[in-house]
Amino acid sequence: MRIRPLTGALGAEIKDVDLANLTEQTHEQIEAAFHQHLVLVFPDQSLTTPDLLALTHQLGGPGETPYLQGLSDFPDVVPIIKAASEKSPISFGSGWHTDFTFQSAPPSRTLLYALVTPPQGGDTLFTNLYLAYEALSDGLKKLLTPLNSLHSATRSYGPSSTLQNQLENMVITKETEEPAEQAHPVIRIHDVTGRPALWVNPTYTLRFENMTEQESQPLLNYLNALATNPSNTCRVRWQKDSLTVWDNRCTQHCATSDYHGHRREMLRTTVKGQPPKGVAL
Repeated sequence: MRIRPLTGALGAEIKDVDLANLTEQTHEQIEAAFHQHLVLVFPDQSLTTPDLLALTHQLGGPGETPYLQGLSDFPDVVPIIKAASEKSPISFGSGWHTDFTFQSAPPSRTLLYALVTPPQGGDTLFTNLYLAYEALSDGLKKLLTPLNSLHSATRSYGPSSTLQNQLENMVITKETEEPAEQAHPVIRIHDVTGRPALWVNPTYTLRFENMTEQESQPLLNYLNALATNPSNTCRVRWQKDSLTVWDNRCTQHCATSDYHGHRREMLRTTVKGQPPKGVAL
């Protein structure tokens, strides 16, 4: 097994490993690399849909996936498809976000397996939220540590959302009434590493608890800009049969929409997570 870091901030490519036939020793090595690099790219895999689901179970079991329709035989496996003929250039997952933070227990990690990739473009960007926390001043750390922020699915899946209209080859549902808001700590402690991360994102985080959106937005804008500083990021360039796994507890990611007129097809699963915990006060 060969590990090659993608950047100094996060991400690594792992070669010479067969994810469909993991030994216990190799699995332990991958887990150690995962918690060090946060995003792992495995090129040249030959995974069937049952293989992908089996790997998801091996990593902790599938998480709940609302709003997105899975495969008929494997409902926990969601096809992420952008056809060449689609009118809108917008791709699924565009815009910086952390997956499903509107849930009480968001997924711990996400797996994405490439079946068809465009000749160029369609990359995914990732950013390290541990580094975002470390970049905060001592005063801002002190201010944010006891705070919660409120997360909601409204922008993507609420009554006024339009995501389902921009993705013609995916079945995406939406709420008929405003979805509930979910409180999470602004500074999250990772359940495995124990490290603090800045845990807000511009897609699902609406405001700070007990504050209005207008009051919250200037600071949220600053925090999200800080989080996505290029020095904190890496870029995954997809190839057919590559699998990328990322840690949803300490990263944001953003899909690019720069391959209009070409097909991109992926299979996605999530691994169930724990309710986020903040710093013990």
